[in-house]
Amino acid sequence: MTFGFETEKQANIGVDTTSGWPVLSTAEFRQHRRIPEFYEETVLADSLNRSVAEIQSQINKFIMKGYTDVPFTLTNSVPEFSEPQISIYRGAVYARSHADLMEYFATVDQKEAGNNVAKDDDQQNKILAQSNRSVRLLLGLGRAGVQSL
Repeated sequence: MTFGFETEKQANIGVDTTSGWPVLSTAEFRQHRRIPEFYEETVLADSLNRSVAEIQSQINKFIMKGYTDVPFTLTNSVPEFSEPQISIYRGAVYARSHADLMEYFATVDQKEAGNNVAKDDDQQNKILAQSNRSVRLLLGLGRAGVQSL
């Protein structure tokens, strides 16, 4: 008799595999953001897809407004990121998804696990701010600033 619980390993899901933007995956997201195996893989993939769409939209809107002085080249409206920039992009998307999923994590796992449980919006906002700083860095902007209209 065992009292331990082991979940069945879920298949990794690739995210944004055909657009030309950096390819991400649910397995990598789990590893980077320390997401336990018992969360549903498709829920993670759905959140990553939402976050990818938001980040790409932010970058594309910035470029479409005429701000072409960015630290990457564009090929067919898709950025060609360097390896460090791919890392920054990955961090932006994964932080955005982590913030997006915090309420899901809280409702699925009701067991307190040390101080790892998010108890307020402040922690979610801090994680979202990580994503926003990464997007600004990709665009060659400082940590904070106001763009003229």
